[in-house]
Amino acid sequence: MTEETMSIDERYKYLRKMQKRYFQADRKTRSTLLAEMEQVTELHRKSLLHLLHSNLRRKKRRRQRGFTYGARVRDASSPCSCKRRRLWLVTAT
Repeated sequence: MTEETMSIDERYKYLRKMQKRYFQADRKTRSTLLAEMEQVTELHRKSLLHLLHSNLRRKKRRRQRGFTYGARVRDASSPCSCKRRRLWLVTAT
């Protein structure tokens, strides 16, 4: 039996539901809720507390990632096979 880990979106969805219960609970219940969340999400208590006191909405990436490969590799991955052949000829010599 293999254990599956939660995706980030699943984790945020779970924490949004638990956030309401956490803030309505008394101190003793909060401790047990934290222990349960710790076991389900596999995050540390301080990380959970930080997340519970935050907005719990995913932020968009401010800056897009740059290109990993150079122009020659991007051209070679295009659907045109003649470009691949040209790249092969250039790199072979």
